[in-house]
Amino acid sequence: MNAKRLLILTGPQGSGNHLFSRVLSSHPQVRGWDALRDEYWIPSDREPFAAFWIQPQTLTADVFEGHDYFLANVSYPFFYDGVRYQPKIREVAERAAALGVGVDIAIVVRDQSINAVQQQRVGGEITLGMARDYYYSQLLDGSFPVHFLDHEALFLHGRHYLRWLSQILDFPIAWDGEDVMRFITHDANHKYVTPVAGHWLDSVIREGRRPFSERADSQAGQAT
Repeated sequence: MNAKRLLILTGPQGSGNHLFSRVLSSHPQVRGWDALRDEYWIPSDREPFAAFWIQPQTLTADVFEGHDYFLANVSYPFFYDGVRYQPKIREVAERAAALGVGVDIAIVVRDQSINAVQQQRVGGEITLGMARDYYYSQLLDGSFPVHFLDHEALFLHGRHYLRWLSQILDFPIAWDGEDVMRFITHDANHKYVTPVAGHWLDSVIREGRRPFSERADSQAGQAT
């Protein structure tokens, strides 16, 4: 096993890259996007690996000095100096591997409907398809271990999810640290959700919760 590890965190725009980068950078053994510990959001071109997504050949061994665990983050696509790029994630992974660094890739997953609405609102365009096409064609061929990080699971299970994730990734996560859930005060999806007044299935479900003797079909489901 390689002595040094690089976890490349990616996801479609608006899927939660900043959120997971903050969480995964919080462990003292990890060199990640340290500035996110104190700021809620920072432009993507200020991420430590930002230039490498455009020019992977400039990644050198000295980048991996001082720590054993490293976190790099990029959305797909991403903006650098005002220009939208399709980051060369696979090339960065191959470059790091050639330098003797073990590489894992983690793809953030968020509800696709909410993710699409967020992309349309912020950028005026839905780029989910672009991200999926790249992941399917470039990252899921078995060359590198790929994991999927669940945006909804983080908000639902919090520290319990992070403790499990640390085991799955074999990567240090400060799941019990004081600052790991910093800035996380409510579910980020809440603002996109509007209650539904009613649905045709509601009455069917309520009927199925009644005793057998009170249902419209009193024989349904009874053991013989």
